[in-house]
Amino acid sequence: MFNLYQHMKAGETKEQKEPETTGHDRFYQERSRSSYRKKKRGACRRAQSAAEFNPESVAAANKRNAFRIRSVSTDKSESEDENSERTPLVAQKIDSLAKMLFNKSFIGSGSGKSSPSEPTSSPRLAEQSMESSVALAICNEYLSHTTRYSMISRLNPIGSRANKKWFAIHDNSIKADRLLILLPLSSKCPIEQNEHSRGLIMELFRALHHPYIYPVLDLELCNGHVLAVLPYNAKGSLKDLIYKSTWSDDYSRKYSSTGTGLPATQVARFGRQILEGLLFLKEKGFPPFRHLHSGNVMVQNGVARICGLENTLVGATPRQPARSAALERVETLSLGHVLFEMCAGADTDLTLLPDLANNYSQVVDIIEMIFSPHPPTLHELLLFELFRKIDLREMKGSCLPNFSQRLSRSCLSLLGEVARWQQTPARRAPATPPTRRRYPDQDYTEEWQW
Repeated sequence: MFNLYQHMKAGETKEQKEPETTGHDRFYQERSRSSYRKKKRGACRRAQSAAEFNPESVAAANKRNAFRIRSVSTDKSESEDENSERTPLVAQKIDSLAKMLFNKSFIGSGSGKSSPSEPTSSPRLAEQSMESSVALAICNEYLSHTTRYSMISRLNPIGSRANKKWFAIHDNSIKADRLLILLPLSSKCPIEQNEHSRGLIMELFRALHHPYIYPVLDLELCNGHVLAVLPYNAKGSLKDLIYKSTWSDDYSRKYSSTGTGLPATQVARFGRQILEGLLFLKEKGFPPFRHLHSGNVMVQNGVARICGLENTLVGATPRQPARSAALERVETLSLGHVLFEMCAGADTDLTLLPDLANNYSQVVDIIEMIFSPHPPTLHELLLFELFRKIDLREMKGSCLPNFSQRLSRSCLSLLGEVARWQQTPARRAPATPPTRRRYPDQDYTEEWQW
């Protein structure tokens, strides 16, 4: 009876501590090095004294040592002779490389450009530098108020959004590295910046734990920005897998070349997993996910997981194809773009579908139906043979009850407010004064609030 009482008390304390430790992914766990069994060290032996040594073994050891010293000295002298002969050639190569680097730096400094496309004194570079400094200051301020996380380094702009900043941090509570993203709240953001809204958002993300949803482990609203903590995935996104790129490289460089199409079986499996993740979000009452693209799909152990859910909540502007599509078909069209990119290794170009039909016949049929005047719904896509025959092993076993949590009325009302914001059409500016001219790059960047 006493043991039963102890287990009950342990369960109660565990339930009380769960909201405090939000940084936990139930469907992907990495074993620490300390969890492996360590080999037992042998017992220490007493060192022998000089009187206990065998004289014959000591003499043999001295002979071997003398031979080794003699051979090393002869090899050293031979190597010195070889180096003395090769030294002029090496010096000439070093001088030529130095002259080449000097000429390049002189040409770059003479033209006044740090890169072929952007001058060093351009206002855009100065603005980006100021934005990075402000983002770092906000991140340091957030980390100074918590003992749980510590800064590791600031990352390159690995995403397509110019106003989204990335940092590598360390979670001191569970001894794991995390990814911290900083995104400014849009002026059209339907969420108020207070502790009540943060609690509702964290309740939502705890309820959205699913094998095909990339979790948001922690979130904070401060200084007109949202800070989200995500798991650290060294493999990168689906786009990194297609283009064979390193996830931490600059976005403008790592996708400059054409990617490689994935195998047909992998395309079908990833497509079904993404489809299951979208259906799960719809069942939870999440607004239509307009930010689905290959860069917002993380790959862990061969499993595709949708990420970027925080973009919907903060009112971030989606990409151009999703921005112009109707809400009832935006998820289906976004899935079609992802399927095409997995097959062709490039952005969507429907004129290339006949070339892909030989290797991806079933996928091409689905893509053609998706981009037809009457595309199928997400539930109708499940009926296709390509997706129906996929075995979802992640949906089986003990992890199934973990994503059956229901949302409270306050959380559902928050999602309803976000959905109403998405359905509200953008208001046009009045005729006078005349509207300001907008450039294409401004469509991807929200206004920074200092």
